[in-house]
Amino acid sequence: MAKRASLAVLAALAAFGACPAKAEMVGKYTLVSALPRPGATKIFDNDRGTVWDVIYPPGMATGMHRHPVDFVGVELIETLLKVTTPDGKERINPIHRGQIYMLPKGLTHIEENVIGKPQRNSILIELKDAGPHDYANTGKDASGFTADGAKKITDNNRVTLWDWTTGPTKTFYQTHDMYLVPMDAGTLTVAGDEPSKALPVANGQVIFLPGGHARSLQAPGVRIAVVELK
Repeated sequence: MAKRASLAVLAALAAFGACPAKAEMVGKYTLVSALPRPGATKIFDNDRGTVWDVIYPPGMATGMHRHPVDFVGVELIETLLKVTTPDGKERINPIHRGQIYMLPKGLTHIEENVIGKPQRNSILIELKDAGPHDYANTGKDASGFTADGAKKITDNNRVTLWDWTTGPTKTFYQTHDMYLVPMDAGTLTVAGDEPSKALPVANGQVIFLPGGHARSLQAPGVRIAVVELK
């Protein structure tokens, strides 16, 4: 995936220096926008979510920001991240390629990629409440995503998150809209009650599959984060 030019990121980061007179504060910190922000590129938007491809240049802090909605993250790089909370406490967290998580509305922090480590690159999906949440299974196939080699990571009232590698699915009825985030290059074949499609995929690409269809999915050798939206 092409990354934004460093000069453009540096120029945008300089905007953090200008603080409006009535800017919202958290303790000693001025809040800045969670998204959009420098280094974040919007790559998809519909009534179920807004998807961002986000880079974190080492040593460049995001500024203190508060996430206004629940969001899902998929990590594409192995690195280290410094997180500062509103009370001023700092901690260094390992970031592992392939981490998949949902974090809640209201999360407030500063993030900074540790100098000397690979530049962090994440896919962030801001969740929306609009659109259909469930599709009644009108066929004979089992309901919901399932596949050999798929590990369920999270299951809550907003999403079910899967870490899926290699094994093909059986045909299933897609009862929820889904985002797929491949983490390897390869081919994803989508078949079912619509014409079969073979889609070339790459690390950090995002695919949206609307619910209400019978599906079978196959992506040999490709690790994919599967986000079922409730």
